[in-house]
Amino acid sequence: MEIVLRNLTEDYVMLVYNEISSTLDCCKCDQCRLDVISYALNRLKPRYVVTSEGELMTKLCEFDYQFETTVISELTKAAKVVKANPRHKLNKDENK
Repeated sequence: MEIVLRNLTEDYVMLVYNEISSTLDCCKCDQCRLDVISYALNRLKPRYVVTSEGELMTKLCEFDYQFETTVISELTKAAKVVKANPRHKLNKDENK
């Protein structure tokens, strides 16, 4: 089993984004999705751990309710910023 260095905040933000993305009022293309996630991550404290792959989900479950609320708040702020300043090119056929 491989031991890896991981930023649990990054994994958790991506997990929460996937859960709430349908409620965020912004484009869901890859560029905007990653812009929202990176904006939020730059405002959250990283939490690095050394872990094996099997332990990762257990460690993610250790985050508390307050941290989840903070992550949702930062993702919501990020979606507003990205919506106001999208970096993608809109095509007529894209479903945004």
